[in-house]
This record gives sequence, C-alpha cells and structure tokens, in this order.
Amino acid sequence: MAPDVNALQNHPGDVEYPVRSRRRYARVLEAKRKADPAEMRRRALPVTLIAAPFGITGFVLSFVWQVDDVIVNFFAFAVGMAVGLLVASIILARRDAGAPRRAQLAYIAASGRQPLTTRQQQILALDCASDFAARGWNGSLAFTPTYAELPQELRMKHQDGEKGSPWFSLPVASLKQLRGALDEQFKIVTKADAELLVADTLTMGLNSQRFAEVVHSDGGEHMMTRVAGLTDLAVFDIQDLARGTEEHPARLLLAADIERGIGGIRYAYVAGYLTAQETWTLLEPLAEKAFATYRSWDEYWREVIIATAFRTDSLQAVQSQRDALADLRRSSWPAASVTWPASGARA
Repeated sequence: MAPDVNALQNHPGDVEYPVRSRRRYARVLEAKRKADPAEMRRRALPVTLIAAPFGITGFVLSFVWQVDDVIVNFFAFAVGMAVGLLVASIILARRDAGAPRRAQLAYIAASGRQPLTTRQQQILALDCASDFAARGWNGSLAFTPTYAELPQELRMKHQDGEKGSPWFSLPVASLKQLRGALDEQFKIVTKADAELLVADTLTMGLNSQRFAEVVHSDGGEHMMTRVAGLTDLAVFDIQDLARGTEEHPARLLLAADIERGIGGIRYAYVAGYLTAQETWTLLEPLAEKAFATYRSWDEYWREVIIATAFRTDSLQAVQSQRDALADLRRSSWPAASVTWPASGARA
C-alpha cells in the first residue's frame, strides 16, 4: 500500500500502478491534440521556439561560409528548420510521455488528498473489482479525478468542468455529468439519498431483495441450479445463502450489496454531495458488516461472483469477473495486497 500522500496511482484508464512516463501516453496526447485546434495552436509555440533557432543558425552559417546565393541561404534555413522540427518533436514527445504523471502530481497537490490508513484501504478494497474493471483509482476515496476535491478558485475558473479540465493530460469530468450518472445508477441526488442507500444495504440491499424474491418463487430451484452451474459451485452452496438461523439471518447476496453500497457512497463523494469525513462515516458500517460476516477476501469475492451470475445469467460475465480478479491479484495495486482484518469475522 502506498504509505505517502504524494504516491501516484494508476493513470485513469490504465491499470499500471503507479503511473510513470510511457511513450504511448505521448501518442495518445498527440492524437487528442490533433482533434483540438486550440491545443494545436498552443503546441505551435514551443515547436517554433525550439525549431526557429536551428533555422536561423543554418541561415547565418550560410553567410559565414560565404555563400552569396539567396536560394542556397534559404535552403540552409529550411534544412536548419527541418532539424529543429525533428529535435522539437523528440523533446516534446518525451515531455508528453511524462505529462500524465505531472498532471496527477498537480491534482494531488491541489486536492490536498490525505494518506489512507490501513483500515481505509481495507474499506476501499471491498470495491476494488469495479475500480479495476473501470481502470479507476482504488488508493483514494475518489475513484476518479473530481472537481469536488479541488479548491474553489479552480472550480470557479473551470465552472466545475463545464469549461474543461485544468490539465490536458488528466480529464476531469464535470460535476453535472457525474451527478447525472450517479442519479441514473443509484438514484442519489442528495446527502439524504446516500444515507438511505447505507440504511437499505444494512437491512437488505437491492441484490438481496431480488434474490429473495426469486428464491421464494416457483422458479427458485431452477435459478439456484443455474447459478450453481455458472459459478461451478454445488447447488447447496447457493441454497445456503437463502438459509438463516435465529442468530444469523440469511446472507442472501450481502457481499454484492456491500460492494454496490460502497461504490454508491464513493460516487456520492465524487459528485460532491458528501465531504470526505461524511463519506468515511457512511462507509464504516458497510465495511464492518462485511468484515464481521466473511472470513477472507476469497470468501467475499466468491459471493460477489455468485451475485454476478444471478444478476446477469451469463457465463461470460462470470468468467470476465473471475479473470479481472485474477489480474487484480497479480497487479501492484494497493487493493491486491491489503490484508483482511484479523478479527471480527464470524465462525
């Protein structure tokens, strides 16, 4: 786990952790720049400043070498400019290769992000599969850069994203766009809605509600057999999720509800409805229930995969999620190495 507030994460859209200079970033930025006339004009200035001295030097040297032919003089200038343009392209490409890293450092400095405690990283790891799949951040409360973390002067200057990002190589979605997506996915438009999501999750989340309805329907047995087949588990394992005792109610699809709840609350933070302190306060009871119910990451993710099979009824979706989790475990992400809490899980 990154122990330092200035530790870089993966570049959004990539899984490498932490981000570093890469030639492919230069190619991506150049393609993006060519689609933006304003950026092309801005690029022309450093190119000219680097290339022009080479052209002038060639022009001057032609006179030093006592060449009196004007055509030759301008040819020397053209050759010098060609060399200068080549040098400019090499220098600026190298600079572009490190642009995402510099932009993320600038974002970290502007946001004043605080270092995570071990407990906080454990909480975020409960949502790491979706972060990894979306190529987002899992080493910070925000899973993507957001104006909600930036100082007021930057927010006003860029109108919370309506006037673009402060950094060309680090896209920052507008709060308007984030809030629209949050409402569509979680029906959260206020702080109270986020609090209700936590309360519902702790009682019976959306995945568990649907699972319970199907379990007690005429198609319940068929559904459990189908889910067992998709996940390559015994049907008794699926049936056990619907069985409870006086001491412990049926788990149903609790793991998936916890994952969804943590994702929704983090999204509410990214959209600016919650402060960091409010977000951690809402996340804590969700994490506590997960850590008190399951005994390991393997057990937790096993039941998330069961929920994926139930929700999608798709072998491809189950296989894709398993592959993503395997890739995550092999990665250098903080979530791949954080430990499951040693105490609290029920026997």
